[in-house]
Amino acid sequence: MRRFFEIIKNMDWLLFATVCILVILGLVLIYSTTTTEEARWSTEFIKQLVAFGIGVILIFVLAIVDYNTFKNYAYVLYAFLIILLIAVLFLGQEVRGTRGWFDLGIFQFQPSELGKVILLIILSRYFASVSGRVSRFQFVLVSGLITAIPFTLVMFQPDLGSALVYIAIWIGLLLFSGIKKIYAFFLFVSGAALTVFAWLFFLKDYQKQRIISFLNPASDPLGAGYNIIQSKIAVGSGGFFGQGLGHGTQSQLRFLPERHTDFIFAVLTEELGFLGGIIMLLVFFVIFWRIISIGRHSRDEFGIMLVIGAVVMFVFQIFVNIGMNLGIMPITGIPLVLVSYGGSALVMTLIVIGIIQSIKVRGRKDQEHIVE
Repeated sequence: MRRFFEIIKNMDWLLFATVCILVILGLVLIYSTTTTEEARWSTEFIKQLVAFGIGVILIFVLAIVDYNTFKNYAYVLYAFLIILLIAVLFLGQEVRGTRGWFDLGIFQFQPSELGKVILLIILSRYFASVSGRVSRFQFVLVSGLITAIPFTLVMFQPDLGSALVYIAIWIGLLLFSGIKKIYAFFLFVSGAALTVFAWLFFLKDYQKQRIISFLNPASDPLGAGYNIIQSKIAVGSGGFFGQGLGHGTQSQLRFLPERHTDFIFAVLTEELGFLGGIIMLLVFFVIFWRIISIGRHSRDEFGIMLVIGAVVMFVFQIFVNIGMNLGIMPITGIPLVLVSYGGSALVMTLIVIGIIQSIKVRGRKDQEHIVE
């Protein structure tokens, strides 16, 4: 019991508080955009609230568990992920043209979100094991193959957003590990070839049209370009202080599509204005500051790799999502971390936060307090 309280005491409470602030902000926006006069408590709001509760419990549980446990079971988790990604192609429920969810009755589970966590763990384990030798091409190739299998299975769904996050985690850890310039060039060429291959064989017509409309939304203002146009209108109409919660014209009158998922940032800036957007970004900055600080005091390479991979994963998703809302990135279905509606995404993000808390309480500065 004493060890339990020591662990809880040594958690990063600023990180925990700022994470909770963003989730609560997301809950407020989801409530604002999904409730009606007839149903004050929408299904989406209740599901997100439950996911938040589960995630908070998991943060404390994972803070107690030694994060090296995940290193020991990394390949078991990876095998489990591959089985899930194969199974969902045959048994999964199709939503908006993507077969990527298991319908479990009271809730839906998205294996590709779990894949982000497991890929982060196994790549961190691999790069930690070859620390100082990653400049050899064989390590680049092996790590690429580890990433390629879940990437390909997710593309078969197809879920372009999650697949891109997988690639971002891999490339981020590669660059941090000290990849040679010639290998970086090879990856660039391979990425270009893979993009062409995905365009020809994986992406569906509506996904292609999203990318095309990103370049010129006005070419199809009532079709593929509609989402981007409405999002930019919502962002611009918010001004500096916003129109007030529940009073955004684009979001409340349902002109803005996917307002509680992909375009929740547009809802934020329409209702809370430029100031609300800046405050949210500052909270994200505090979260990254705390995560990086934890990584600097990690006691081993595995912990450092987990932190770096987590930061890359979060930053990539935030950049792409906000870019989608501003019309500077194509629509890929990547949610805004901690804010967008999506129980699977929220729980998996909080699991990563829990693992980072485990790194914190077992860091170099805290080893004198925590007896393993």
